[in-house]
Amino acid sequence: MHATEPTLTTSMVVSWNAHAVQFIDPPVFDLLYLPGTKEFQARVVQGSAAWTVSSRAPRIDLATIWNRIAVRKFALELSWVDSHGKVLAVETSARVKAPDFQGFAEPPMDWGAAADRASAYLMRVADSGRAPYREPGVPVWIWSAASPCPVPTPESLGPGYRIADYRHYFEYRARIWPEGHGESYPGCIVPAIIYGMLAHAEARRSDAPTALRLARAAGDWVLSHRLPESGALPLFPFSTIARGRYFGGIEASSVNLLRASWIALSLVRLTEGCGDAQYLEYARHIARITAGFQAPDGSFPYRVDPSTGTIVEAFCTGAIQFTLLVDALAPYGIEAPLLMAAERALQWMAAYPAATRQWQGGYEDIAESPPYRNLTHWEAQLLIWRLCRTRERDPSFIPLARSVLRFVEDQFVLFGPESEAHPVPVRGPLLFEQYLCWWPMEGHTGYYIHSLLELHAATGEPVFLEKAKAAANAICAQQFEDGSFSSWGTRWVNEGRTSGLDCGHTWYNMNAVASAALYRLDAYLHGQDLASSPPGERALAR
Repeated sequence: MHATEPTLTTSMVVSWNAHAVQFIDPPVFDLLYLPGTKEFQARVVQGSAAWTVSSRAPRIDLATIWNRIAVRKFALELSWVDSHGKVLAVETSARVKAPDFQGFAEPPMDWGAAADRASAYLMRVADSGRAPYREPGVPVWIWSAASPCPVPTPESLGPGYRIADYRHYFEYRARIWPEGHGESYPGCIVPAIIYGMLAHAEARRSDAPTALRLARAAGDWVLSHRLPESGALPLFPFSTIARGRYFGGIEASSVNLLRASWIALSLVRLTEGCGDAQYLEYARHIARITAGFQAPDGSFPYRVDPSTGTIVEAFCTGAIQFTLLVDALAPYGIEAPLLMAAERALQWMAAYPAATRQWQGGYEDIAESPPYRNLTHWEAQLLIWRLCRTRERDPSFIPLARSVLRFVEDQFVLFGPESEAHPVPVRGPLLFEQYLCWWPMEGHTGYYIHSLLELHAATGEPVFLEKAKAAANAICAQQFEDGSFSSWGTRWVNEGRTSGLDCGHTWYNMNAVASAALYRLDAYLHGQDLASSPPGERALAR
């Protein structure tokens, strides 16, 4: 557990932010009512300073003291007090007041060149990368999600950094997976590689033929490696694979139902990129099978047993992936019930997760969590994309997109090195992945760039583009000499000086996502927009 994480497993805070690590904006906490309570109190302690806020209602708002709290860690003590002044209960936690965006006042880096170097890295390791298991003729990143993990040494650390800041995580990874990550997650890896390689090709780089070949290799692998034609999910993609076996990890034999829609989205784009309709047909198949699991309220289950259809884990926010898939398929022909199912899914996204902020983490390597214990932002960002692209349908869409983006920033964006939400100084903006994997990552920052460009295109407001430029520079500052990006926010290049961990541990899909975002930003500023990023945009424009 990270030092900045609240240590509570069961909280009497009943609002969405019960386990939030950081806040940019002043938080409001809804509290569980205890019989006999007459006053609810919050005491904020920061060094030798302390402030108290009280309320007769079970709600504590820190707005009145927020400007006096410094941008760093603070202790929060919540108390339930009866009419005689007796304290009925106390709950304490550690939180962080995080910095907000301060503008973009630095020269833009060469984002296209950085994406070229990262793409070259992914192309190179496709054949030469180490992994615990290699399928003959198949790129390394199909079966291994990440490269081998080096252990930091004093020589690999820049000034001001301590080995203790990194050693626990990296020693653990190096011990259990010395040859590279032992699992892979096709629903994350395959789409990222397809988008990254197609973005490289669409940027008309000299390695375009290799990039197209690898994009097709990822798509072809999915077509030739899938579940049997029988069962509740016939010919459906696998969710977790490991060492030549088509199940594993936390998911065991179940699959992440909606991640298949993300794969299918990339296959629609692959058809557009290479003209091969077999990918499109499989994407339709995935949409049709997935639609059968939609609940009447528009939601979908998370993990499903592919043989029986039994719901292994119910709640997820992945419905937006299905909506984007149907959007992308619509120009090529799709049944009316699927179109209606996609709209029901969108309405559920707006009515439930966007309203309650229950953006529960839906990653293949994370086990089921109690409500609000493990929030994340990825599918929230996908909702932003869809709201911006169809803004003419409903005047509420852009205000909702703004609100969701601010939630993402408030909870997950590290805007600057002064933030104590990360144990070491790192240039921002970078995005933490989720509460239970509290590391700033280049790939999630790439998704943030897409969200910012969507909002800039929809509103014309300069701040969104300025944030996108700053995020792109932050990604570039994470790049190692071999072309890979640090996936863990462990490196900071500032004015030609490198600080942090000067050796890499690369998650291949995160590098590919970051590269695609850099290519898109570079094209966007030249009056263009890459069709491959983000997915489905061309379909919606038709």
